[in-house]
Amino acid sequence: MELTDIKGIGRRRVELLNRLGLFTLEDIQSFWPVAYIDLSNPKPVSELLEGENTTIRVRLVSKPQVFYKGKLSIVSFTAEDESGRITLRWFNQPYRANQLPVGGWVFATGRPAKKKGWSMANPAISMGGGGITPIYESCTGLSQTIFKNCVSEALERVPVYESLPFEVLERYSLMSRPRMVFELHRPTSSETLRSAMERRAFEEALIYLLIVEAQKDERKRHVGVSFEVDGIKERFLKKLPFEPTKAQLRVMDEVAADMSRPLLMNRLIQGDVGSGKTMIAEFALAIAAANGYQGAFMAPTEILARQHYETLKRLFGRTCGLLLGSDTAHERKLINERIRSGELSVVVGTHALLGESVVFDKLGLVVTDEQHRFGVAQRAKLLQKGLRPDTLVMSATPIPRTLSLILYGDLDLSVIDELPKGRRSVKTRFIPAAKRDALYSYLCEDAKRGNQSYVVCPLIESAGDSDLVSAVELYSELRERYPDISFGLLHGRMHESEKSRVMQSFQAGEISVLIATTVIEVGIDVKNAVNMVIESADRFGLATLHQLRGRVGRGDKQSYCFLLADEIEPRQNERISALLSTNDGFELSEMDLSIRGAGELLGTRQHGDEARWKNLAAMPPAVLSRASEAAKDILAMPSAVNFELIQRAAATFAERRDIVLN
Repeated sequence: MELTDIKGIGRRRVELLNRLGLFTLEDIQSFWPVAYIDLSNPKPVSELLEGENTTIRVRLVSKPQVFYKGKLSIVSFTAEDESGRITLRWFNQPYRANQLPVGGWVFATGRPAKKKGWSMANPAISMGGGGITPIYESCTGLSQTIFKNCVSEALERVPVYESLPFEVLERYSLMSRPRMVFELHRPTSSETLRSAMERRAFEEALIYLLIVEAQKDERKRHVGVSFEVDGIKERFLKKLPFEPTKAQLRVMDEVAADMSRPLLMNRLIQGDVGSGKTMIAEFALAIAAANGYQGAFMAPTEILARQHYETLKRLFGRTCGLLLGSDTAHERKLINERIRSGELSVVVGTHALLGESVVFDKLGLVVTDEQHRFGVAQRAKLLQKGLRPDTLVMSATPIPRTLSLILYGDLDLSVIDELPKGRRSVKTRFIPAAKRDALYSYLCEDAKRGNQSYVVCPLIESAGDSDLVSAVELYSELRERYPDISFGLLHGRMHESEKSRVMQSFQAGEISVLIATTVIEVGIDVKNAVNMVIESADRFGLATLHQLRGRVGRGDKQSYCFLLADEIEPRQNERISALLSTNDGFELSEMDLSIRGAGELLGTRQHGDEARWKNLAAMPPAVLSRASEAAKDILAMPSAVNFELIQRAAATFAERRDIVLN
């Protein structure tokens, strides 16, 4: 059956479905809701909590107000229940003015904000009589009603088969797959929905972990480069301008032991911000170079790649090169010739390293920084440029060890759990909105004393929600208020060359205050930056807050992190309270796990095949642990290869095997 055979779906709507990656009824059937609205237990307006996703049942008591700010339309209703009033407001949804009945009762679901009274921006609306309503990701031209009609067709016409062995279903008390699919799309109760979501999480984790177990076995059967390591550590340490920590020395020994063996190294270096992971990568690259092999170092952004290049160039001199996407054709040709000839021992770069024209002479080691930011296919391309090269991956995102052993099960794990000697802890302060102006006056006075500051905003530009500060608006505001201070602007929509120019100006001290988004979250190192201001800090996850705090405190000056938010008690926000209590990233990761599961632990920016990481990271550790046990059980079942689940995992593994095994 074609999608155009669905009632109400013409070619235009098929194109919209295709944009969401939906081409068949099977695709639609497996396109799970992104959220659910429980209309059975709405909360009174008087009991609302700021920022908490909530459903209320209110009566619309005013005619809609419609006004425009440039191209932005705003529709606003006043609503109330027996306990209080709230303003419901929609941006760029003018049809709401004629859609909702004045005097009628509606269910509204969203995140309330309190600023001169309660308000809710872009709430989902239902006029139903109760129950649990699924909400699907959509786009302009595809309403929830239209999408639910498509789902109904898929449920009616596409049969669902079980994909797990009966023994696994029974042992782990799992809902059947046909029931799971139905409950996820048409929940009959909160209890059955919870069971369906547990089954879905278990299956997604299981597919990934089957791959992990298979990779482990395969890796043991393949031979890699056996590097000579005698004396290299001693020579390397003599060149360092600082004394390594005990943790760094321990991890150096672990890396040297791996590289000396004929088995493939596949090691993750996990350490808190500022713990010195890059030094370990330098050491591994030094081993490869001393043995006549080349090393590739891939970073997720040009800013970070340039920074690593400047560091590595001090050790490797002219034998270190840099390859970026923003290079001219002539520059790229010259660097490629030096890579192909073997003149370069170390090549630092971004995704540009994956280009077909990049041919290594003798690639023996691949290092990736912030590894979860690269898709599987991307890392595979780089590894295929060598003959079974060793692999070293680094992450500054602290993860509880038990969770790491599951999520990074195909990697040997090294943890740098010690900061360099003499490093001062960053002092963290909560600043209420009422003191915002005083804080920016302080930053500008500090700039006159020669110190630099970051200011991080949750948005690039205003989306119409006046509660959130955008980087572009704040940049304009502060430049106007403080004309004698040098401000810079940095965000993800800027071209890489422009981002690099701004960052280089900041590193050179030409910019005193850098207004940015979380594009500066990872890796950027400016020793003179001593202040970090985070606007709307209550809107960020704990891991992101900790990563941002780690951008300051890189030099010998006392540094500060200011958490700026609305008039709330810090202890009422668990993430802010946790950040105020400790600077230990691993301790914070344990707190994050207890507060909200592992959802923030691996970040949210996923690419390509790595989209599954977002779901895996959000799963409770208990689910991952059970799925890990089940993966081992299934691999021991000869009959299991006939099941759809194993075939899916095997197909994925076949695509991935060259990544580690080659």
